[in-house]
Amino acid sequence: MSKAFAGSLDANVLLRLLLNDIPKQHQAVANLFDTAPGQFDVADTAVIEVVFVLERYYQFTRIQILEAIQGIMALTSVNCNREVFTHALPLFTKHASLSFEDCCLVAYAELNQAKPLWTFDQKLARVTSAELVAIAS
Repeated sequence: MSKAFAGSLDANVLLRLLLNDIPKQHQAVANLFDTAPGQFDVADTAVIEVVFVLERYYQFTRIQILEAIQGIMALTSVNCNREVFTHALPLFTKHASLSFEDCCLVAYAELNQAKPLWTFDQKLARVTSAELVAIAS
């Protein structure tokens, strides 16, 4: 029997859970998880925002970010796009010049047989399966 739906989580809730930098909020999130009647949905946008904040504001390394997102994905009470993130995270850790957003776009295109991913971003096309849109001279 599957659990009931417990709602959705935003990036700030996920950050408080991961960081425990505001103890009262961390405890509130822990209590929410403990009393939830089922799984929480986490939108792709929330995970992408978490990565952005961890990298830009908290200065996490890409390996630390990988571990943090894997930690979220390991929670059975979290329903997120594990397939895309599992595919995007290795690209993100391997290619320092790529944003996590771009890695997610590549992962989405590859997983959904929606290739090529057309772009004007030369570095994205150089290190992934993305292809450049030709510009007429």
